[in-house]
Amino acid sequence: MSSGNKSADRFIPMAKPWIDESTINEVGAVLRSGWIVQGSQVSAFEEAIAGHHRISEAVAVSSATAGLHLAYLALDPLPGAPCFIPSFAWPSAANMAVQTGLRPVFVEVDPSTFNLTGNSLEAAIQSEKLSGQDLTGGIVVAVHEFGLCAPMPEVIAAAEKHGLMVIEDAACAFGATLNGSPAGHFGKMAVFSFHPRKSMTTGEGGCIVTNDKSMATAVRALRNHGQHVDNGERIFISAGFNYRMTDFQAALGLGQMRLFDEMLAHRRSIAAAYFEALEGLPFLSLPEWSDEHTWQTFMVVLDESIDRGRVIDAMATRGIGCGPGSVAAHELQFFSKKYPSNPESLTISSRLAAQGLALPMHHFVAVADIMRIAQALEASAAEVG
Repeated sequence: MSSGNKSADRFIPMAKPWIDESTINEVGAVLRSGWIVQGSQVSAFEEAIAGHHRISEAVAVSSATAGLHLAYLALDPLPGAPCFIPSFAWPSAANMAVQTGLRPVFVEVDPSTFNLTGNSLEAAIQSEKLSGQDLTGGIVVAVHEFGLCAPMPEVIAAAEKHGLMVIEDAACAFGATLNGSPAGHFGKMAVFSFHPRKSMTTGEGGCIVTNDKSMATAVRALRNHGQHVDNGERIFISAGFNYRMTDFQAALGLGQMRLFDEMLAHRRSIAAAYFEALEGLPFLSLPEWSDEHTWQTFMVVLDESIDRGRVIDAMATRGIGCGPGSVAAHELQFFSKKYPSNPESLTISSRLAAQGLALPMHHFVAVADIMRIAQALEASAAEVG
């Protein structure tokens, strides 16, 4: 490695948030104000999110996992009802299904979009029916994996055919659209994440969005100990939680929203550069391209002959941070024991979990870095192959 080339010398991490000095100063001002819990900054952040996604209600919470918990509860889940969730996804949706008494049922995904489809959902539903399971009160969680919206019209059609409710796990998909409609406009509710690996961050944090005012009222109460304020009077309408976002987190979020269009455009330029640099390499497959993708993660899928763990180690020695893309939830210890699935129906999810490789994707990756990353990946694959 050339010591005279700063681009070649520097370590490129897999993820790194961009927080500008103006935002740091704005967060500092909130900290100095003395009011740091949920307040005016949270309200302003919620308004900004609702405006950005052209939706009527936004409810900021402490994490997307908390948001999923509240979304399920707002739907008044029936104990033991099925909750259809793509297996290839972080297990937050499955975890919260269990915590609310639902029964997770794992659904296969498409090998290039990494999302569930109408057909894969229908197959999972039919399998449940054939085994004699009752679908009453069932829920479908459409995960927009890595920032690409699932094919919602076909997913909703399959769900409605069987009387199932749909929510969107849009943790990775802030700013994503499908045929011009923003994520959050398809299911009864959607949940965004603002974890530091996402396309914008509040440190930790999330937000529930919906066009259903009654749902918004329910989750607002649930996030704040079950209380609803009416004419200045606190009325406790449910047994709630403390899932509030702080005002200094919201100030960070407002600063991130000011930069969001620039950050999203940069991610899309990096994704395009990856496609140009990696297309045609025989040992990997690329994800499906979409102009509406937000590219929270750029994941390639390595050939099964390639040891991913050794590639990750070899990339690190070349100054490139990489990691697994996600997990196959049906294979995780807890779910495989308590909610066993037929592994033959989830082979794509298993392969993606085993061979998916997330490459650096953030604002500090330059287009000029992509050739270095591609060359390092080719050399690493050859080394371990």
